[in-house]
Amino acid sequence: MKKLFLPLALLSLLVMATPALAAPPSVTPQGGALSLYSPAPRYQIFQAPRPYGGMIMVDTKTGESWQRVIVNTPKGIQIRWWKLPRVTDIPEGQTILWD
Repeated sequence: MKKLFLPLALLSLLVMATPALAAPPSVTPQGGALSLYSPAPRYQIFQAPRPYGGMIMVDTKTGESWQRVIVNTPKGIQIRWWKLPRVTDIPEGQTILWD
């Protein structure tokens, strides 16, 4: 009986520890013993729900942005990035609200 119980107990302990081994590593806050930091990628792509949005690509260094458009041309369908105009002057009485 002991010969059967010990391997089964060991196997059950290993099975219970499996989710803990598969968990992502925990990261301590900035300044702790294990700190992970990386700057944001230069180009970030955001997806807005339809019908209002689509894909927007932002250059985090210059602030320029592009919208992805799908164009039907005589040679076939093409995907292009259309540069969006940058707003530099806000009329008086209007405020930019960041969501």
